[in-house]
Amino acid sequence: MTQKRTDWHPEDIRAEIRKRFGSMAALGRHFGVSKTAVPNTINQPGYSAKMEQRLAEILGLKACEIWPSRYHRDGSPVSFRAERSVAARQNADLHKKSTAA
Repeated sequence: MTQKRTDWHPEDIRAEIRKRFGSMAALGRHFGVSKTAVPNTINQPGYSAKMEQRLAEILGLKACEIWPSRYHRDGSPVSFRAERSVAARQNADLHKKSTAA
């Protein structure tokens, strides 16, 4: 029987970051990104695959080892854009209908 792959708990990721950098904001400064980019990457699937890769690298792992639910078995990231673009199109259609009246 195969064991289901599970993501690291967000607090475990934060603890590792705190051990090495002191805070997530400090790590954001180290990367040259906003102070919210690191926490958003940890908490929001699909926020930034590039940032996931960078976080995993500083932890000495691969991103697919930390977030297996966000990656295919071959290591390529799962796309979350399709889900967002459907909602964006629906909102745009509603906006067009309300301005046309």
